[in-house]
Amino acid sequence: MEYILNGGLTIDEFIEKLGSKEPVPGGGGAAALSAAIGINLCKMAVNYTVGKKKYADVEEQMQEILVKCDALTADFIGLIQKDADAFLPLSRAYSLPADTELEKAQKDAVLEVELENATRVPLEMMGKICEAIELAVTAAEKGSKLMVSDSACAVSTLESALRCASLNVFINTKLMKNKERAMAINDKAFKMLDSYCKRSDETFKSVYENMI
Repeated sequence: MEYILNGGLTIDEFIEKLGSKEPVPGGGGAAALSAAIGINLCKMAVNYTVGKKKYADVEEQMQEILVKCDALTADFIGLIQKDADAFLPLSRAYSLPADTELEKAQKDAVLEVELENATRVPLEMMGKICEAIELAVTAAEKGSKLMVSDSACAVSTLESALRCASLNVFINTKLMKNKERAMAINDKAFKMLDSYCKRSDETFKSVYENMI
C-alpha cells in the first residue's frame, strides 16, 4: 500500500519542508505522521502475534486489530493533507484588511469562524489517535511478549502525537472571542488527553517495570 504525503512528497521532502519557513506542514502534519508511525509499530507487533499457537486465544482479536491499523494509517496520512488545507482559510483571514472599523469587524467575524474551523481537524485527529492508543495498549497487553517494547513504543509515540494534536486545538481556541464556545471545544480535547495520556502512561510504566 503506497501513500502520498502532502501532494506527493516523499518522507525526505516532507521532513525538509517541515523544517523550512513554509507554514505547512507544521505541528498538525507532524502529529499525524507521528500517529501513522505509532499505529504501524502496533501493527508490526500484532503481525508477530498472529498465527502463533501461543496466542491462539487472541488470534481473532489480533486479526481485527490489523484491519483497524490499516484503516487508521490511511486516516492519519489523509489528515496530514487535511491539516494543511484547514490552515489556508485561516491564513487568508489573518491577511484581510483592517484599516476601517467596518473592515476590522468583518475581519474579526471571519477570523472567529476560521479559528473554530481550524480546531476541527486536530480534534478529529485526536479522536483517531485515541482509537489507535486502545489498539496499541491491547497489543502490549495481549500480543507477543517478544514485541512488547515495540507495542510500548507505539503507545508512547501515539501519546506524543495526541499531545501535539491538542496544542493545535488550543492555539486556535485561545484566540476565539466566544470563550464559552472555545471552552466547550477545549473540554473535548481535555477529556481525550486526561483519559488516554493516563492509559498510555500506565502501559509504559507496566512494560518498563517488567524490563528492569
